[in-house]
Amino acid sequence: MRLEFNILWVEDQPAEVKAQRDRIELQMRKEGFKLQTQFATSIEEADKFISNDVFGDHIDLILMDFELGEGQNGGEGLGMVRDRFPFKDIVFYSAQVPQNLKKLVAEQVISGVFCSSRLDLPDTVIGVFEVLVKKVLDIDHSRGIVMGATSEIDGFVNDSLLQAFAQADSKVRSAALGLVAEQLADIRKRFENDCEKIKKATELSDLISLHNIYSSAHRLRLFRKLLEKLGMHADECQEMLSYAQETMPKRNDLAHVTVKRSGFSRKIFDRHGTELTTDDMRALRVALLNHHELFEKVAAKLSGG
Repeated sequence: MRLEFNILWVEDQPAEVKAQRDRIELQMRKEGFKLQTQFATSIEEADKFISNDVFGDHIDLILMDFELGEGQNGGEGLGMVRDRFPFKDIVFYSAQVPQNLKKLVAEQVISGVFCSSRLDLPDTVIGVFEVLVKKVLDIDHSRGIVMGATSEIDGFVNDSLLQAFAQADSKVRSAALGLVAEQLADIRKRFENDCEKIKKATELSDLISLHNIYSSAHRLRLFRKLLEKLGMHADECQEMLSYAQETMPKRNDLAHVTVKRSGFSRKIFDRHGTELTTDDMRALRVALLNHHELFEKVAAKLSGG
């Protein structure tokens, strides 16, 4: 699972459904997911997208309008979609009452189709979305989403760090390398202190929290300081600080959880003994989505994109 929710939207007048799309996007964002839509204005165009195995594999939901102007209508498109994707959910909609659409679907004996009026489309889509994502929004899957998103952010930081360093003059480069030396000195000091603790340890449990590496946190701090030296992205640097101080520790906690089982029920507690709830994971996904977009934007600017 990922932070994006991808919809193939078969609609010959995309501008006419902007209000519906905006409502759907707002609701999904509240759950910590980013809506991505690909519009196809005809059945033929939709078929081209669906025929692409890589593209098709990443479609989470298909929206099909009945009235598609000239050419095939949405009713004919349902059969094409179902042939390509036997188990993909489809929302079939039009300006007319859903009962007419349900009759058409029943006549074609096509399963997995949700019928809606254009007016009620956002509510229908969010209903289907919630059913789909609830299957993967337990704590275990949410941990995977968080780890995957933060891994991508680490990638943005690494690429951006190289771009920023390449754009710096010799003075700024020297200052950046000086910071690296300071960080390494701090790592060495803490490592030596940890070695002393290890020598004195009498229980294996004393060793669990002892680890040192030039981590993503070090690279992020270096990147922020480099941008400050370059006089670039001051507002973004402040948001990066929020990511480092608030979001990264929560991400790190997910790598050190304790699971308590009771029948089918699973409760997960962080290293401080605090239970992690679905609300906690939703808030973390929303924060990660915002951070992810921030780092992606900065990376694009630094690379000239």
